[in-house]
Amino acid sequence: MSQTIPEYTINLEDQALLIANEIFNLINEYTNDSQISKFFLTDEVASCCYGLSAGFASVIYTPVLDPELTVDSTLLSFLYALMTYGFNIYLKERSLRTNSQPYTMPYDKKIVRKAQKNTLSRTSKGNLLSTPLADNIIAIIIENIASQMNLTEFQIKKHRMNKRKFWDYVKLSLYWGYNFAEELIDKKVSMTSKLSQVQKIN
Repeated sequence: MSQTIPEYTINLEDQALLIANEIFNLINEYTNDSQISKFFLTDEVASCCYGLSAGFASVIYTPVLDPELTVDSTLLSFLYALMTYGFNIYLKERSLRTNSQPYTMPYDKKIVRKAQKNTLSRTSKGNLLSTPLADNIIAIIIENIASQMNLTEFQIKKHRMNKRKFWDYVKLSLYWGYNFAEELIDKKVSMTSKLSQVQKIN
């Protein structure tokens, strides 16, 4: 699934559990007077994740879901949430690694699409990256899904869900979100953009 890059932490299991809980709690945290929780991404980034989640969701079923069924499916929302979770894993891990250095989140659509294209290229080549810490966090999430979720929630009439594909795409969604964040924030895809095209996140 992914290639491991050097890790910088100790007590990985404890750190992974702490970060997993912190990200989950972001759902109920808000920035200033915003009505949007800190868990969710900017519109431009979210749109890329949502579109890819739709593609993932449709192929997990036999026959493949048509666009109308895909948009209304519980699985689409679930995979989108996992990609968002993966994105937040990278942000939390980056904060830990850099002692909470601020970063720039591009909002120019061309920049975001470029990062998406690069991440998709990594995916097709089997070159998604991770760290031992990220692997531990993702393992915790998958274990929780396996023990707490009832897969019948994803049933759709006249369609059969492939359970092997389900678990493959659950894992892929998390790693994809993680790599998309790394590509978007630290691969400097916005180097050619003007300063007015990025917003500072503290």
